[in-house]
Amino acid sequence: MTTTGIWMVIGVSSTAMLLMRLFGYLLPPEMISRPRILRITALIPVVLLAALVSVQTLTVDGSITLDHRVAGLIAGAIALYFKRSFLTVMASAGLVGAMVYNFL
Repeated sequence: MTTTGIWMVIGVSSTAMLLMRLFGYLLPPEMISRPRILRITALIPVVLLAALVSVQTLTVDGSITLDHRVAGLIAGAIALYFKRSFLTVMASAGLVGAMVYNFL
Protein backbone atom coordinates (compact mmCIF):
# COMPACT_ATOMS: atom_id res chain seq x y z
CA MET A 1 0.00 0.00 0.00
CA THR A 2 1.35 3.42 -0.89
CA THR A 3 1.78 6.30 1.53
CA THR A 4 -1.11 8.13 -0.11
CA GLY A 5 -3.33 5.08 0.33
CA ILE A 6 -2.43 4.80 4.01
CA TRP A 7 -3.25 8.46 4.62
CA MET A 8 -6.54 8.06 2.76
CA VAL A 9 -7.47 5.13 5.01
CA ILE A 10 -6.55 7.19 8.09
CA GLY A 11 -8.59 10.15 6.86
CA VAL A 12 -11.65 8.09 5.97
CA SER A 13 -11.61 6.14 9.23
CA SER A 14 -11.11 9.33 11.27
CA THR A 15 -14.03 10.98 9.50
CA ALA A 16 -16.18 7.89 10.04
CA MET A 17 -15.35 7.89 13.76
CA LEU A 18 -16.19 11.58 14.05
CA LEU A 19 -19.54 11.08 12.29
CA MET A 20 -20.32 8.08 14.50
CA ARG A 21 -19.56 10.15 17.60
CA LEU A 22 -21.75 13.00 16.42
CA PHE A 23 -24.51 10.54 15.51
CA GLY A 24 -24.35 9.18 19.07
CA TYR A 25 -25.68 12.48 20.43
CA LEU A 26 -28.80 12.08 18.30
CA LEU A 27 -29.68 8.61 19.59
CA PRO A 28 -32.09 8.23 22.50
CA PRO A 29 -30.43 7.28 25.83
CA GLU A 30 -32.39 4.01 26.01
CA MET A 31 -30.68 2.78 22.86
CA ILE A 32 -27.18 3.63 24.06
CA SER A 33 -27.55 2.28 27.59
CA ARG A 34 -28.16 -1.33 26.58
CA PRO A 35 -25.69 -3.71 28.32
CA ARG A 36 -24.36 -5.16 25.07
CA ILE A 37 -23.69 -1.72 23.59
CA LEU A 38 -21.94 -0.62 26.79
CA ARG A 39 -19.67 -3.69 26.75
CA ILE A 40 -18.75 -3.17 23.10
CA THR A 41 -18.00 0.53 23.47
CA ALA A 42 -15.88 -0.14 26.56
CA LEU A 43 -13.69 -2.57 24.61
CA ILE A 44 -13.17 -0.55 21.41
CA PRO A 45 -10.30 1.64 22.78
CA VAL A 46 -8.57 -1.41 24.25
CA VAL A 47 -8.75 -3.31 20.97
CA LEU A 48 -7.52 -0.34 18.93
CA LEU A 49 -4.59 0.27 21.28
CA ALA A 50 -3.65 -3.42 21.29
CA ALA A 51 -3.72 -3.49 17.48
CA LEU A 52 -1.58 -0.37 17.27
CA VAL A 53 0.99 -1.68 19.74
CA SER A 54 1.23 -5.07 18.06
CA VAL A 55 1.62 -3.63 14.57
CA GLN A 56 4.19 -1.05 15.65
CA THR A 57 6.14 -3.58 17.73
CA LEU A 58 6.12 -6.68 15.56
CA THR A 59 6.33 -5.42 11.98
CA VAL A 60 9.04 -3.86 9.85
CA ASP A 61 8.25 -3.12 6.20
CA GLY A 62 5.18 -5.35 6.31
CA SER A 63 6.89 -8.45 7.69
CA ILE A 64 6.87 -9.80 11.23
CA THR A 65 10.13 -9.18 13.09
CA LEU A 66 11.16 -10.06 16.63
CA ASP A 67 13.70 -7.53 17.88
CA HIS A 68 14.49 -5.27 20.85
CA ARG A 69 11.01 -3.73 20.82
CA VAL A 70 9.45 -7.06 21.77
CA ALA A 71 11.76 -7.32 24.78
CA GLY A 72 10.74 -3.82 25.86
CA LEU A 73 7.07 -4.66 25.41
CA ILE A 74 7.44 -7.79 27.53
CA ALA A 75 9.26 -5.82 30.25
CA GLY A 76 6.48 -3.23 30.25
CA ALA A 77 3.83 -5.95 30.43
CA ILE A 78 5.58 -7.52 33.41
CA ALA A 79 5.71 -4.15 35.17
CA LEU A 80 2.00 -3.67 34.47
CA TYR A 81 1.26 -7.14 35.84
CA PHE A 82 2.89 -6.13 39.12
CA LYS A 83 0.84 -2.89 39.09
CA ARG A 84 3.78 -0.48 38.88
CA SER A 85 3.37 3.20 38.10
CA PHE A 86 3.23 4.50 34.54
CA LEU A 87 6.71 6.00 34.83
CA THR A 88 8.14 2.69 36.07
CA VAL A 89 6.49 0.81 33.19
CA MET A 90 7.87 3.22 30.60
CA ALA A 91 11.34 3.29 32.15
CA SER A 92 11.60 -0.49 32.41
CA ALA A 93 10.38 -1.00 28.85
CA GLY A 94 12.81 1.62 27.55
CA LEU A 95 15.77 0.32 29.50
CA VAL A 96 15.23 -3.32 28.55
CA GLY A 97 14.66 -2.42 24.91
CA ALA A 98 17.82 -0.30 24.85
CA MET A 99 19.90 -2.97 26.57
CA VAL A 100 18.76 -5.66 24.14
CA TYR A 101 19.37 -3.33 21.20
CA ASN A 102 22.90 -2.43 22.34
CA PHE A 103 24.11 -5.73 23.76
CA LEU A 104 22.49 -8.46 21.67
